[in-house]
Amino acid sequence: MRQSSARAVLVLVVLGVLFSVCSAPILAQEQELGIVRLITVKGNSYIDTETIKASILKTRINEPAVEQKIIDDIRAIYDLGFFEDVQATVDPALGGVEVVFHVVENPIVRDITFSGVPGVAFKDYARDMKTQPGYILNAHDMWEDLEGLWEWVLEEYGYLIRVSALSADTDGHVHIELAQTTLKDIVIQGNEKTKDFVIERELTFDAGEPVNINQIDASLRKILMLGYFDEISREFSQEENPDETVLTINLKERKTGAATFGVGYSTNEGLVGFVQVADDNLLGRGQKIKASASLGQKLTSYELGFYEPYITKSGISLGVNLYRKLNPVKTIDPDTEEETESRRTTIGGDLTLGRPITEFTRGRLTLKVENSTYEHLKGPEAGVPEDSKNRTVGFGLNTNTLDHPFFPTEGYNNDVYLELGTTLLGGSSAYAKLRLEHSRFFEVRDGGYVLALRGLGGRLLGGTLQDNDKFRIGGADTLRGYSYGDPALNLVGDNMLVMNAEFRFPIVEKVQGVVFTDWGTAWSQGESLRLQNLKNSFGVGVRLDTPLGLLRLDYGLGKDAENNRSGQFYFGIGQAF
Repeated sequence: MRQSSARAVLVLVVLGVLFSVCSAPILAQEQELGIVRLITVKGNSYIDTETIKASILKTRINEPAVEQKIIDDIRAIYDLGFFEDVQATVDPALGGVEVVFHVVENPIVRDITFSGVPGVAFKDYARDMKTQPGYILNAHDMWEDLEGLWEWVLEEYGYLIRVSALSADTDGHVHIELAQTTLKDIVIQGNEKTKDFVIERELTFDAGEPVNINQIDASLRKILMLGYFDEISREFSQEENPDETVLTINLKERKTGAATFGVGYSTNEGLVGFVQVADDNLLGRGQKIKASASLGQKLTSYELGFYEPYITKSGISLGVNLYRKLNPVKTIDPDTEEETESRRTTIGGDLTLGRPITEFTRGRLTLKVENSTYEHLKGPEAGVPEDSKNRTVGFGLNTNTLDHPFFPTEGYNNDVYLELGTTLLGGSSAYAKLRLEHSRFFEVRDGGYVLALRGLGGRLLGGTLQDNDKFRIGGADTLRGYSYGDPALNLVGDNMLVMNAEFRFPIVEKVQGVVFTDWGTAWSQGESLRLQNLKNSFGVGVRLDTPLGLLRLDYGLGKDAENNRSGQFYFGIGQAF
């Protein structure tokens, strides 16, 4: 007998096949019921009869009717996905039997609703579903829609979800009930030096909250960008409750404290020995401290700096630097072209307060006090710059979307800094100058083959800059192959422009090679930027990721005053940009 159902519940679709089989006549296995003279389909209103008959492959006209073959064809019809129930009867017919397949169609979809996950615009996903209002419900399309649903929610919102209930009534109202996975606990492991609170304060989520993969990965990026870890990974556990999971954050620490020393030479500063003691993760508390000294024939400097990233829970940071520098200064009279050499002694310090503005952007306020005095060494005394007192307030904005603190392969870093000099508190001059920097990284080939580009510009907006406040380029960080601030080559002025390009590639583990070219110039207020004044250099370098930190060694070929190529070696810590 054909049995009808007054309801359609999709979660019982699979059971329908078994029900249909059990409802078939009880016959001996492979018992022949007669020769099939007619195959009929009944009960379908929306699905074409020929479509249904096309799935009936084993029961054939003029062949014996066999129970197992009829059962197989019932399953085949059911597998079309359009039916709530499929059964078959075998009725006498002239010279044989008629096999009648009775179907109960799924309802026409009227609407699709979702619940269980707030804040998700399910209507955006519903527009692209195979299951659509106005069409008969198809179980296969629905299962495919559900498989795509959790992927869509994960990609668009970062949530881990599962379908907890699914129903469709006879009026065609389809309802999908979803359940979110919540964090049962957060486990941090692998940090031997770094305190747990240093890591936890970078997390924007907590136990008991719904799992958001996007939020978790953004927090792990913040932890990586601290520079304390070589590797960071995450894993989720399977709990007895399917709607709960434990997040484990696996860390591999890198050495953050180091003492370095060495010797360098440049034509402008002569032979220089230096020593530096620094720790970017002091006592595992996330604080930075740095003390350095450089002693040479023409240059002597002492610096001490401290940085606390969290003086408040909101992420307000504090940085303090104190320094005393003695370095040579060359000035050239523009009329007589006579060169004067003097020694500048600078004593000062600065205090910087920073705070997060967005996920990738921080603002900062810097107060600086600096006194500079000059001692005549050689040449006309008239060329010795005047002693100055610098009192400035600076406003900065930094946006950093890089994917790694030391070896970025994608993203960009923008920095804008406006410095205002004031005559308050004994300042020598009032001025406003702007410094802009943009660097961007492209992975041109998998495995760490990266094109790195940077543009750096500075401009005096108003007022007058004292000698110590002017923009200077050259040296290891801007224009390699040229001495820092060489006035004879237009490397000091009220304005500047620098462009750098590096191709970075792996050599062996922990060693990166670099091929670079640098372009730049500086010019005075009232003058125009002339492209023919751009100085250029090219060179090669290596980056060594050592327990002492990321060490940099570059050799740049620039040009001297006679336009001849000459090279200089540079040693530094960290990337040039």
